Amino acid sequence: MRTRFVPGLPRLRGQAGVSLIEVVVGMAIGVIASLVVMRSFSGSETFRRNVSGAADTVQTASLIGARLGMLFEEAGASLVQGRNIWGCKLLATRGKTALLPAASYPDPFSGFAKNVRVLPVGVLDGGDNSDIALVISGSSASSNRDVPFDSDGKTLNVANPNGVGIANTGLAVDDLLLAVPQDVAAGPGDCQIVQVASDFSGGKAVADASYGLKVMPAEGAVTAPASYTNIKLNIGAASYGALVSTADSPSAFHLGREAGPTFSLISVNEGGELVEYDLLQRTGMMPFGENVVLFKVRYGVDNGVGGTANDNVVDEWISPGEAGWTLADLMDGRTATEQKIDQIKAVRIGVVVRSPQLVITDAKLTEIVLFSDLSDARKVTRKLESAEQRYGYQVYDWVIPLRNMKSTPKS
Repeated sequence: MRTRFVPGLPRLRGQAGVSLIEVVVGMAIGVIASLVVMRSFSGSETFRRNVSGAADTVQTASLIGARLGMLFEEAGASLVQGRNIWGCKLLATRGKTALLPAASYPDPFSGFAKNVRVLPVGVLDGGDNSDIALVISGSSASSNRDVPFDSDGKTLNVANPNGVGIANTGLAVDDLLLAVPQDVAAGPGDCQIVQVASDFSGGKAVADASYGLKVMPAEGAVTAPASYTNIKLNIGAASYGALVSTADSPSAFHLGREAGPTFSLISVNEGGELVEYDLLQRTGMMPFGENVVLFKVRYGVDNGVGGTANDNVVDEWISPGEAGWTLADLMDGRTATEQKIDQIKAVRIGVVVRSPQLVITDAKLTEIVLFSDLSDARKVTRKLESAEQRYGYQVYDWVIPLRNMKSTPKS
């Protein structure tokens, strides 16, 4: 009889643990992998921040450039063909409260002249800090030339061969006029902003297609020696009031509807915003750029230095801090200064914009230079402190022609 042999089942061995060497190797691999991932992420995040910061400054500069272009290209509009207007002392009252001369201005404009004289563009040099720029312009298609009038302070009696555009057809009348004395011997006098009354005329206004406005009176209504019409002023409690002085044969410049004319100051506030302040206080302070470090201006002057005088070509770029070109010099109220103002044919604006986020770079910027192609006395150098060097900066430079400046006589 055969016996079947059945082998015994093997005895199960106890489960063994992970050795110390295996743990150390695994940890080392994990640490290396983590370092590689973190370094890659850090590099990617640094690149993203730097690119994002640069993109933000470009976007900010686009908005700033658009607004500055609109303001400065219109400088002098509605006023350019007038006499004795550059440098006249500006008077404005609304609701029986004097707006100009001003008692004070909010920051960052507190250092600007309280007695403002009419300039297309004027700049208060800020030294190492931002400049303060003044821009004045009207918005009337019928202006640029003055219209003589007689007045009792409440009504303008106009002998007008050209016509004064009062308002767009169908719109309420709230237009502003600038009354400027003409028979002045010692220099420009006091000019005043007044407002046309809603029932502005004792005559009949006629629509003029070339202006797109109602004109009072129409040119066809004028008969020899002249046809007179009365333009009533708004002298109510909430208005700009009556005309203070009717002496020295004043003329009127139509500035357009009340919201249209520009009487603005521009500079940088403590929060790094480029802001615009309305001297007539029709609106509040308006920011139109952020993270702005510096705002500087240079005059483009047709004075014959390095070129031909009065040929309507910019001969040199002048700092508003130079003798003869300071704000006080341009607002001295002298007749001789009027032609100097007409020689300003453009402005060159330098703006430094900071990135909103910290940037990581081995090549830190220690100083910023504006107008680097000009002489040392006319360029601007700004040293950056250690904390400021942690950000990225972009320098933008615009040349903006003053398209409404009078052509000065050829020499």
